[in-house]
Amino acid sequence: MRLKIRLILLYTCVGIAVLAIVGSVLFVQVRNNRSADLEQELTNQLIHLDFALTNLIEEAKSDILQLSGNELVRTRDDEDFTSFLNVTDPATFEYDYGETEQGIIDILNAYRTTRTYVNSVYMGRENGTFVRSHTWNMVIQYDPRVRPWYMLAKENPEQVVVTEPYSSITTTDVNLGVEKALVGDDGEVYGVIGADITLVNLTNYISNFNVGYQGHMLLTDENGTVLAYEDSEFLFKNVDAILGNASASMMNMSLGVITVNNESGSSYLYLYTSPTLGWKLAVMAPADV
Repeated sequence: MRLKIRLILLYTCVGIAVLAIVGSVLFVQVRNNRSADLEQELTNQLIHLDFALTNLIEEAKSDILQLSGNELVRTRDDEDFTSFLNVTDPATFEYDYGETEQGIIDILNAYRTTRTYVNSVYMGRENGTFVRSHTWNMVIQYDPRVRPWYMLAKENPEQVVVTEPYSSITTTDVNLGVEKALVGDDGEVYGVIGADITLVNLTNYISNFNVGYQGHMLLTDENGTVLAYEDSEFLFKNVDAILGNASASMMNMSLGVITVNNESGSSYLYLYTSPTLGWKLAVMAPADV
């Protein structure tokens, strides 16, 4: 009798152990499957976002290329265009547009007002004149020829180029410039036309993507400069201000999941690198979702 009881107890313990092991294995498998499904879902959303962003930048590049070929924009008669080279007192500065310059302004402003992500459209010339889609809120002494956007386009006259993020001189905005050099029949550059995409507008554009899972978007350029984030305080800063030690992993990876530990707790960073732009697109979601 005692042996029978012992066997029953043994079989019962073995059965419970087997059930516990199977249950644990199934739990881990379900959890891993859920994690894999979540990663795939968020990666697909990032791919979709990258497609939209790439199209946005490519559309801007195509538009600037088209503007650079406009006959009125390409006029070489620019002696009477607006110059800010010798501005000393903004209060006494007066705009005085000629017919040709006004026509160019109308073209540039028509493009600006039909693109929600574009902040300004402008053209600098080798004589230092500067034509803008709309007047500045604050007039300053300004030489377009020494600005990064002008020099980059001049160094790459055959291409439509995109600048690194740079600070606006007249506002607190941080911009990306899309630029194209104006090249004469003699092969010489005589000006640059471009448009600014303001990072605040880019952030607003990205915020329309609802990724779910309490997640929020993070976008950096290839150097780790934050281009878009839910908290505008971090714009134009390095991503390590957000991710801390995890930023190195983000910059060294092209695709995957990174664990981020900070004061607010643990999060997972789902990462995708744009093959065209080189930008890092990511979703940050709490680790317990």
